[in-house]
Amino acid sequence: MSDGARDKFDDADYPAYTMGRAAEMTGVTQPFLRSLEEHGLITPERSAGGHRRYSRTQLRLATRARELVDQGTPVSAACRIITLEDQVTELSRQRTEASD
Repeated sequence: MSDGARDKFDDADYPAYTMGRAAEMTGVTQPFLRSLEEHGLITPERSAGGHRRYSRTQLRLATRARELVDQGTPVSAACRIITLEDQVTELSRQRTEASD
């Protein structure tokens, strides 16, 4: 395997999955993935042909959103919760780095 291919394989942000495969892997529907895009939680890359391509990071976010929705949280609120959770995590990371 070439270094470039290995880098893509290891990169959690590389858009490797089609919408159908992403839906299958996360256990959600394609319209659910589109709704996450509409609410700004994920922004899939587009292939040359205009097809959505998702990364492993985006699949994790979709899975988390599905968990919240399954618990009765509206999609818009689930997207906001996840965004805030990510912000808190990033701020904690920055705080830890600053104190080192």
